[in-house]
Amino acid sequence: MKVKETFGTKILKHFYGIPGVLDEHARQEVSRIGSNAYLMLVSYLLISTLIILLISIRHLENAFWILVFSNLIVPIYGINGYVLVATNRLHLADKEVRAQNYADAVKKSVKRGIGMAVYFGTTMFLFTSITNWFIDGTRPIRTLTSIHEIVKWILAGALFGLLMFIYDLFRIKKFRE
Repeated sequence: MKVKETFGTKILKHFYGIPGVLDEHARQEVSRIGSNAYLMLVSYLLISTLIILLISIRHLENAFWILVFSNLIVPIYGINGYVLVATNRLHLADKEVRAQNYADAVKKSVKRGIGMAVYFGTTMFLFTSITNWFIDGTRPIRTLTSIHEIVKWILAGALFGLLMFIYDLFRIKKFRE
């Protein structure tokens, strides 16, 4: 009998990269990692707010841009990096496959890498055209038809897909019965 997962459990498994069943031990470790990440974010918010407050006294526009970019960089690279390292260190993200199914798992990883390449390249390409429109008034059609932008985001998407494939490949663990 298969137990139906709740929506919350599916979200936890997705964001922490946990394949298979989320047992009680894994749930406790995920809760611990999440609590640590939350404490890091709260500490960051308090410190960054104080620093930005001091900078904004004389350089309001610079303080704004520093805050915007640091609020993008710290959560994405800092907190997600911590979560990635912590889940890998505890082997929560490992995908265990039988030795005879290893080739199929690698094929799935290749497909996932290609999908992530297309998704990342397309999303960032569209995001760039909208961002350019808001920041410097460049019409989106001009960005969307620029060969330079197209090549740049194809290469960026390919690199991202390759990195995701390599990461996914390292998560696959063979076991013999």
